[in-house]
Amino acid sequence: MHIIGGLPRAGTTLACQLLSMNENFHCTPTSAILDTLKVMRSNFSQDPTWKAQDRLKLMENFRQGMNGFLEGFFHDKDVVFDKCRGWSNHISLLDTIRGNTDTKIIWFYRNPVEIIGSIESQYQRTILLENPDEQAAPGAFATLDRRIGTFMNDGGIVSYPVEILRDFIEMNGSDRILIVKYFDLTNNTQAVLDTIHEFIGEPKKSYDLTRLKQATFEYDGLYNYKFPHTIKEGSVKFKPADVEFPTKYVNVINNKYAGLNKFVFEGDPSMLLGLSEEEYKEQQITLNLKKK
Repeated sequence: MHIIGGLPRAGTTLACQLLSMNENFHCTPTSAILDTLKVMRSNFSQDPTWKAQDRLKLMENFRQGMNGFLEGFFHDKDVVFDKCRGWSNHISLLDTIRGNTDTKIIWFYRNPVEIIGSIESQYQRTILLENPDEQAAPGAFATLDRRIGTFMNDGGIVSYPVEILRDFIEMNGSDRILIVKYFDLTNNTQAVLDTIHEFIGEPKKSYDLTRLKQATFEYDGLYNYKFPHTIKEGSVKFKPADVEFPTKYVNVINNKYAGLNKFVFEGDPSMLLGLSEEEYKEQQITLNLKKK
């Protein structure tokens, strides 16, 4: 089982349709598997009947029960890609349940300026409907300036995936995560698919990129059609952002995600982690010593 995650509007839906063209692969739509496991964990932690027992003695039984749920749910699948951004900071839970560290994360990146432009474009395209968060905080969507700020807020739709990516790197390093850029996915599609195959240890396959079909489906009305999960069938094509922001907003967005961009394009996560390059190198030496 591997993970499809990353930024919103960055190609995760497209990637799932592409990977689903491989008869040995199964890609989920946005998945509740993690949420289900968290409910099981919460029940084991808080239910009075469980708490009345010696749960330390039951830990292995419960672990195998949770793993049995995963095995049973995907019993008729070979290679599974579970699409859920939340896995990045819950990978240790999955590793414990599975009893190994074989799971890889394919993390999708797109220029944050384009992402926020895509979100704003869809907001305007469906202006007769509110954003799902708008009723609770109408002022946050009152102006372009406020909407951009809302989309970039810490813990928000764009920043939260970056926050949990940072946590994953701090906890696990970057060997188990593959960054896929939206531009590459749509312009060098076969090469990206080859890289994904190699990353997860599966033989390469030649994909017919002129016969793309929608294979996973999600009901976009759930979020008032603000975040569509449909693709254009046929050939894979790059879709540029629909909105061009004034320079002052572009600069604000680029400054906010400078650490992410440095990691993606230079392979250096120090700024993303809030460290100098020297501090990061020292931290890596410490982590490597602990692993030994």
